[in-house]
Amino acid sequence: MSRTLDIFVNFPQKIEYLIKELELILDLKFDIFSDGTDNWYEFRNSTITLTIGKHDFENDRDIKFEEYPYNLSIRALNISNEFERKKWSDDFASYVFQKLKETERYHLMLVDNLQVQLEEFVPVVKV
Repeated sequence: MSRTLDIFVNFPQKIEYLIKELELILDLKFDIFSDGTDNWYEFRNSTITLTIGKHDFENDRDIKFEEYPYNLSIRALNISNEFERKKWSDDFASYVFQKLKETERYHLMLVDNLQVQLEEFVPVVKV
């Protein structure tokens, strides 16, 4: 089983609007996939995959999954060395999280392997 880093996003609109914003912010192109019941979006290159969709995780201890309707899941690909695999996923997750924070538009939560909350960001409300 591979480790994931997940960024949970509180975004009040449909996923299609979130995808458009993410494509602009991250300068990436997402493809849509479906398994007949669920739709999700994905960016993939030779070393990393970023999957975006709704989730149905329930709150777990102090990790408030239910406050964030969208999940951005990051996983390293095609890297046999565990240290390198961790570095690729950590670096990419940090990049995505920082780019989203810089917009100061999204309530975010970064979680390691769906078990450890690493960081949370709440934008300052401008009056």
